[in-house]
Amino acid sequence: MARKTKEAAQATREGILDAAQSCFHEFGVANTSLAMIGERAGYTRGAVYWHFKNKTEVLTAMIDRERVPFIERLRRTTSSRRNTPVLDLRSALLVSFRELATDERLRNMMEIMLRNDLSVESQAMQQLQLEASREELAIFSAAFERARELGQLREGVDVDTVARIISTSLTGVLYSAMLEPELFELQRDGTQTLDAVFGAFVKPGVFVPGAPPEALPTDDEA
Repeated sequence: MARKTKEAAQATREGILDAAQSCFHEFGVANTSLAMIGERAGYTRGAVYWHFKNKTEVLTAMIDRERVPFIERLRRTTSSRRNTPVLDLRSALLVSFRELATDERLRNMMEIMLRNDLSVESQAMQQLQLEASREELAIFSAAFERARELGQLREGVDVDTVARIISTSLTGVLYSAMLEPELFELQRDGTQTLDAVFGAFVKPGVFVPGAPPEALPTDDEA
């Protein structure tokens, strides 16, 4: 019985997060209330408050639900047990672009994060984005440092510079695809941008531009 109760509580929580994402995407963060989220989820406001104290907690949980698997995937690309950090990082990012292109829920969440208003919740979201960006930069740098140790980078490459260029380039693709979806395509333009950046810093032959993602590292290889 306890297991069923726990599963029911988790299902309720997931339903609230799904409803919150739908409301945030449709009305914006500032114009969405917990009552609206509860109504869309089919739960009372009390049920929403049982799981979340305020809208900021809802927003944080919604982002973490999608972000945690992404970060875990990225972290595996820095493994000292593997000798393919460039291929691993490229594959992890290509898989993420594919997921964004095909998963509406994930894409809507990204659009919510890329928007901006003056609400307290949006300011909290910006802080989350800042922390996430720094974490991603550290992972990019670590993966390219591993590549340098293996002799896979061109001479004189600064790994922190590469990390910043990758981050800004990918953010540009995301913004462009959100603002001009008829001109920019996430998976196509993400792949081409990533390969152009990698090609500038990685020695020829380490990866094949345009190739599909390789098999991603597993937990055992992290």
